[in-house]
Amino acid sequence: MTPFRPVLTALAASLLLASLPSQAADTNARDFFSAPVGTSLSVLYLPVTWADSFHSANGNDDHARLNVEALAWRQLWFSDICGTLCTPQFIIPAAQIKATLPGSQTSQRDSGIGDPQVGGTLFFINQPDKREYSGLLTLITLPVGSYDAQHPDVSAGAHRWGATFLYNYTRGVGKNWVLEASLEAQLYGNNDNYYGSSLKQQPLYRLQAFASYDFMPGTYGALRLYHTRGGALRLNGQDLPDTRQNSTQLGFELGHWVGKQDQLMLMLARNVHTSNSFDSSQAMLRLVHVF
Repeated sequence: MTPFRPVLTALAASLLLASLPSQAADTNARDFFSAPVGTSLSVLYLPVTWADSFHSANGNDDHARLNVEALAWRQLWFSDICGTLCTPQFIIPAAQIKATLPGSQTSQRDSGIGDPQVGGTLFFINQPDKREYSGLLTLITLPVGSYDAQHPDVSAGAHRWGATFLYNYTRGVGKNWVLEASLEAQLYGNNDNYYGSSLKQQPLYRLQAFASYDFMPGTYGALRLYHTRGGALRLNGQDLPDTRQNSTQLGFELGHWVGKQDQLMLMLARNVHTSNSFDSSQAMLRLVHVF
């Protein structure tokens, strides 16, 4: 491995992992709307992420490529077991990843089950009549997913523990608008077998914001903004330069209830600013069933 290769692959690996549905608390508009105690939701996510360039402090690599086709099953329950409303839940992801990493001419591919997450949201405000909600979502990532130490950059699992904390505030404005914002912190354990080395990632911070509008009963559209900072890397205890991410993504969502128990949601998003990251686009179909 050439001297600069660990830097490129380690940075690309962190970005590939961030593309998987289990590696972050990617929320959607109105995710913090509550339901009566005893309600349960099954959610199926079908996201696709792709990129045809990598932007870094050293310039753009227009030969870098990324394609992640994933799915995730999320099961959650609305309960008062916490003394207030909360949503115990788990997420099980799977992904097929194909990537040409920065500085490489060779494409890699792998697929498998990703690292599951367990946790839930604890609600601090729950006023459905005002459409006002606030809660803290906590997710623990379990390092039991598919991982190949010889191809860690395209493995579905990360071979490290993780913890995600996301605080959300949601408020209805007027008859049709809903505004919401979330602050998120992602914390990571060590990957002690990254090409035989130890890879450590600093915390990653994100702002997620939505403005949604009811077009008609059961149908809404939403504008979304994600801003990401942090996530610098250390390899064998040495800081890797130019690995701190800074990106902004804009997108649109359209949700529609099909009857009282099923919802379809389509999301399209695109990075509008990228530093030390793949210049990526995303599309996702989400299916929700209420029990």
